[in-house]
Amino acid sequence: MQFDYIIIGAGSAGCVLANRLTNNSQNKVALFEAGKPSDIWKVKMPLALLYTMHDPKYNWKYYSEPEPHLHNRKLFCPRGKMIGGCSTHNGMVYVRGNSNDYERWASFGLPSWSYKNVLPYFKKIESWSGGENEYRGGNGLLPVNQSSNKNP
Repeated sequence: MQFDYIIIGAGSAGCVLANRLTNNSQNKVALFEAGKPSDIWKVKMPLALLYTMHDPKYNWKYYSEPEPHLHNRKLFCPRGKMIGGCSTHNGMVYVRGNSNDYERWASFGLPSWSYKNVLPYFKKIESWSGGENEYRGGNGLLPVNQSSNKNP
């Protein structure tokens, strides 16, 4: 079998890329993932991320190099090992980066990373429960809702 595109890793980016490429029916796309399917209760229940983050079936269980300023401790770096990748370890929380961070990147000579330039891409993936507006998308593949927990 031959493919036009081979994507290694069915994390957030790999899945989005595969989806975009297959919008053209002429493209032959293969998407490979080393981990398991993510249709388990441990992914669908926010607090259950504690199970998947420490289970080698669902997490690569990487550690950092020894950190000199932390008494040479190695830090746990959970990395998703299933369809959805690291986004399956996020407790079902969706948070965009701060707009000032994007502007800072743009100021370093990366104008395409300004908030104004990345906002349309955020909107494209979102299906905001409150309907499309200036900052939120309404027809994307990612359902986004406001948390019912209103912290003070």
